[in-house]
Amino acid sequence: MTMAGVTHGGWSVKDVLAHLVEWQQMNLAWYAAGLRGEKPAMPAPGFTLRELPRLNEMIYRKHHRRSLQAVLSDYRSYHESVVELIEALPDADLVIMNRFSWTGPSWTLSDYLRASTAAHYLWARTRIRRWARSQQKDGRA
Repeated sequence: MTMAGVTHGGWSVKDVLAHLVEWQQMNLAWYAAGLRGEKPAMPAPGFTLRELPRLNEMIYRKHHRRSLQAVLSDYRSYHESVVELIEALPDADLVIMNRFSWTGPSWTLSDYLRASTAAHYLWARTRIRRWARSQQKDGRA
C-alpha cells in the first residue's frame, strides 16, 4: 500500500487514501462553517476551483510522509463521520438547491458529499485496480 505508481503522479494506495481523507475533512469543515453562518473558503484557503491540481499536490505533500496506519485510521474515521452526517440529515437538507448559502446556486449538499465520497471512491478504485492488475501482470504482486 506504500508502493508508488498508482497514479501518474506516483502516488501509492496510502497517498490515494490520504487524498480521500483530506477531501472528506474539507467537506465536513465546509458544512460546519456553514452552520456557524460563515462562508467557507472553497475548495481551500488560498485556492480556487481552477487550481485543483495545485491543491491536490499540496494534499499529497501534506500526507505523503504519514504512516500507513495513521492514514488508514483517518480514512475509517472520516468516512464514518461523513456517513453519520448523511444519515442524520433530513432529505431536504441534502437535495434542495440553495438550502445552504455556501453550496451555491448549482450544487446541493448531496452533490458536495457525493463528490468527496462516491465519486472520489470510484476514481480511487479505478486507479488502484488498474495499478494492481499491472503489478500482477509484471509479476510484482
